[in-house]
Amino acid sequence: MNKTIIAVHGRAGEGKSETIKKVCQILLRDFPNAIPSKKPNYSGDIFLTIQLDSIKIGFESQGDPNSRMIYDDTIKKLADEKLNKELGGCDIIICATRTTGMTVKKVDKIADNYGYNTLWISSFFSPKLNHAVLNERAANNIIEIIKSLIVGQL
Repeated sequence: MNKTIIAVHGRAGEGKSETIKKVCQILLRDFPNAIPSKKPNYSGDIFLTIQLDSIKIGFESQGDPNSRMIYDDTIKKLADEKLNKELGGCDIIICATRTTGMTVKKVDKIADNYGYNTLWISSFFSPKLNHAVLNERAANNIIEIIKSLIVGQL
């Protein structure tokens, strides 16, 4: 399997975090053997892993400049098993980033240093269409990408 960071990028308020949280919800709902590192609290941003058989998937939905992704190096914690035994060593990392700047540079640096491929995608956003439906559709697309990574299509 190709280790991959799926970076959901976009401007503030465009559904990145909600899409990532929805991916986590769907995986835990649809895969009863999935084991989260902790019980997700969807009222705020999430930082956790899900063990899905032999595949470890990391989640960081906080991707704003100067957020914990930057000051607490959370993406590195998901990548580096030596740094964090419980969370590290993820095969797939799903995180939020802005379109440019420090969060994008952080993802690029971790991908380069730890041998990850990077897939840059955006959440679905419309100022007038139903955000919950758009986030669910975007999350389902990410689930399909995860499945393709697991079976070796990507």
